[in-house]
Amino acid sequence: GASPRPLRLRAVPSAAPVSAEGASATARHGPALCSAGAARAMPTLPLCRRICGNSRNEDHFEAERVLDAYGYEEQPPSATQSGFLSYSAASDQPLKGMPLREGSLWLLSAEEDVTLVNLALHVNGFSFTHDGSEHAFALSPFALVRNCKFQATTASGVCLAGFKCFKLSLFTQGSCFYFGVRSEDSDDRAAEEQRSRWVVDISRAIRLVTQSLLPPYQITCEPLYAIDLTSRRLMAGYLLHHDGGALISALYCELHPQHHDYGKIVMYETEACQVVVAEVVLTEHSTCCEKVGISCSCFSIEDQLFSARTLAERKLWLRAISNVKVKLQHGAPSPTAQELRQYRAAIQEHINESRTALHVGRSATVVPGPLLEKRPDAVLARRLGGPEHVRPLLRPPPALLAAAGEAWADVPDEGVQAAALGDGG
Repeated sequence: GASPRPLRLRAVPSAAPVSAEGASATARHGPALCSAGAARAMPTLPLCRRICGNSRNEDHFEAERVLDAYGYEEQPPSATQSGFLSYSAASDQPLKGMPLREGSLWLLSAEEDVTLVNLALHVNGFSFTHDGSEHAFALSPFALVRNCKFQATTASGVCLAGFKCFKLSLFTQGSCFYFGVRSEDSDDRAAEEQRSRWVVDISRAIRLVTQSLLPPYQITCEPLYAIDLTSRRLMAGYLLHHDGGALISALYCELHPQHHDYGKIVMYETEACQVVVAEVVLTEHSTCCEKVGISCSCFSIEDQLFSARTLAERKLWLRAISNVKVKLQHGAPSPTAQELRQYRAAIQEHINESRTALHVGRSATVVPGPLLEKRPDAVLARRLGGPEHVRPLLRPPPALLAAAGEAWADVPDEGVQAAALGDGG
C-alpha cells in the first residue's frame, strides 16, 4: 500500500461533539500460521509459489437463506440515530449461533505442514482445531476469499498440485489462511465442487457481516436542499471505512464532481448530513483499486480502505469516481447546474437498471443487526483532531489549495494505517 499522507486539518463552523473513547487492540491467535509475521513470511517459502485463480465470478446472495439458518432477530441499526456507527473488527470476538457449515479441510500452514482440520463456518466467523488447540476468528467486511493453486512440494514430500486450494485473508488484521480439498485421481470434479461451495459460503458470510453493520438506505443522487454542502452531490450512500487497526466506521459518503481541479468524497456522520467527519480528496493522479476476491465489495482510494454493501455498489462507486478522474485528467471546468443534473440523471439511470443487484428495496433491510461489537464513535473523532475539525484524509496539491483559497495546518500523523492493496495476504 501507499505510505500514509501527512494529516491536515480544516476548521468547520459547527459540529456536534462526541464523547467516550473506545479502542480495541487486535488479539493474536494460535500458531504461526495465522500470525501477521507468518503471513508476511509465507511468500518466501516454496509452499507459496502459487497461481491465483479467477476470483471475479459473481453469485447472487440470498440473505434470507442464511438468515433462516441463523435465526438472528436483532433489528438493523437505525439511520436516524445521532452520531456515526463504529465497530470493532478484532478477530477475537465470539462467534454467533450454531455453525452454518462444518467439514474436513486440509490446512496449509506457514511451516509447510499440511494438516487435516475440521472447519466450522459461523454467520460471523470460523473456527478450527490445530495441534490440539481450537482457534476461532471473527470475520470483518475487510476480508476476502479466493481460489488459488500451489505449484510446490512440501519438505515432507506432499505434492500440493493434488489439492484444490482457497485463500481466506483478513487483510487488515495481517492474517491469512490457506485451506484445501484433496483431489483423488478419479474424483477431481467432486473436489472442485466442494471447494466452490466453501468459497461461496464464506463469501456470503463476509457479505452478511458487511451488510449487518450498515443502516437501511438507498443510493441517492439528489441533494438535500436545506444543506448547502450537498448542493454539488453526484451520489451518496453509506460505506464502511477502515479507521486503522481493528476499528470500522459506517459513514454516509457523498461524491462531489471536479472543482478547482480536484473532486472529493465528503463523509458525514449520517444521511442527515449535519456533521462532516472527513473528506477524501480526488485528483487526476489518485489511485483507486478494488480488492480481488469472490464477490468482494472492498476498494481503496490511495491508502483509505472502504467496503460497500454489495459488489454492485462497489462497481457503481468506482465507476462514478473514475468519471470524475477522467474530467480532471482532461482539465474540465467545474460543472454548471445543468451539467450536474445531467450527471445525476446518468447515475440514477444506472441505479434503476441495476436495482436488483444494488439490493434497492426490501433486500436492503433483510440483514440482521450488527454482527460485530459496537464501539464509541468518539474514537474516530479523536483521531481526526476533535469534533471541531474536518480532516481531509487525502490532501490536494498546494497550487490547487492556493487557487481554492483554503488554509491548512500541519498536525502529526496519529497512526492511520495503509491497507495492503496487492494480494491482500
